[in-house]
Amino acid sequence: MGFNMTPSYALSRAAAVAALLFPFAMSAHAGIIVFTDRSAFEVETIMQGTDDFDDLEATELEAQLSRSAGAYTYLITAGPGGGGFYPALWEGDTYLTATLANDTITFANFGPNIFAFGGSFFATDAYGAFSPGRSIALSATDGVATTNYLLDGAMPSSFLGFVSTNPLTEVSLRTINEQGNVYWATANDIVLAMANPAPQPIPEPSSVATLFAGLGAAACVARRRRRCA
Repeated sequence: MGFNMTPSYALSRAAAVAALLFPFAMSAHAGIIVFTDRSAFEVETIMQGTDDFDDLEATELEAQLSRSAGAYTYLITAGPGGGGFYPALWEGDTYLTATLANDTITFANFGPNIFAFGGSFFATDAYGAFSPGRSIALSATDGVATTNYLLDGAMPSSFLGFVSTNPLTEVSLRTINEQGNVYWATANDIVLAMANPAPQPIPEPSSVATLFAGLGAAACVARRRRRCA
């Protein structure tokens, strides 16, 4: 005794399988996007909060700072040297730098809804003055993937941001090994934000073709079995 699969059953079953497969196909588009334009970054985010560090004094601070950017709290650490931070006051603005030039500055402990991180990242010298022509290495992690970015020739007025499809867990910056040059990785005007709700992504043509091919095959099988019943 054969099982009589009706066309509607076959189609619904194929649709259910497609519904399960499509999220995995969409996940291929997930990741961390790098923005070098502040306006483009702001289009992709909402509820931005900024930490300008202007409340810090130009004196040695501990290696772990609890900070806030608007309504968001976060944590900054310097390591592995453990020398702490020594903010630079230059031309009326306060920048955040580590005491030791080789230490990495790490931003972490973001809230669960923080999908975006940005700011100004550049190099300073031992006196806290901007040091042109240097490179800063940045890394952003969202718990799923890590994106690395080498920022060449950054200015205090420049901007770099990361926007992820998953909540960010950590962002770090450090200098690179430039023989004979000692400089400090520096941050200013840190921005934390939530992701701007976007429309559902449109499936790629190949995915749509595969879905309809599957539905058509299921319908043909159903008609064939009904004739044999």
